[in-house]
Amino acid sequence: MRMRRMVAAGLVAAGMAATVPALAQQGRSANPNQPLPPPEGTPRSPAGPPPADRPIIPPHLQPTLSFEGGAGVLGYISGTAAVGPAWNARVTASINERFAVEGNYTGSVNRRSDQTGSLVYTAVDADLRYNLLRADQFFVQPYLAGGIGYVGYAGPGGDGAAVTLPVALGAERLITQNIKAGARFNLRPAFFDDLSHKGQITSTAATSGSVWSLLANVGGAF
Repeated sequence: MRMRRMVAAGLVAAGMAATVPALAQQGRSANPNQPLPPPEGTPRSPAGPPPADRPIIPPHLQPTLSFEGGAGVLGYISGTAAVGPAWNARVTASINERFAVEGNYTGSVNRRSDQTGSLVYTAVDADLRYNLLRADQFFVQPYLAGGIGYVGYAGPGGDGAAVTLPVALGAERLITQNIKAGARFNLRPAFFDDLSHKGQITSTAATSGSVWSLLANVGGAF
């Protein structure tokens, strides 16, 4: 009798030992892709990169509005006056990643080539800008700009009202989240301008008001 009880107990223990792994395997088969938890004491791996659908480039690389001031040089294309110092101010409003609108002021002082005095150049214009690359595609953002504006010349033979059609090639980048720097080369052909005057030393002196300029800018971006 005692022997039968020992045999029965052994059969029960063996049955339980066979049932537990089968139940564990059944639990895994409900979700075969679910990884097993790591053993206790295993160090956790560091956080990986962000998901593929989350952008790595921060959105502030394309500011909505910026205000800039700058300085450089300006010269007259036909040689009406010598190269002189120039300064400018600009406000830019982004439409989207590729297009923006600008308002520009540009000023300069240049000594006339006929040695009769200096011309003070003042131009105000509105431009449409096209970004050749998006802000996250290169370490600087190149662009083209063109528009229409007013230009005036004060000084000997000055003209108080003329039209300019500026075109520009430039590049810029954000130095910090809210500070932007850049440079641009401008051509500003003038129309309906006449810078001739009676005090000219020679009658063949150039009288065109068309200019070029090279300017560097820095300002705030928001």
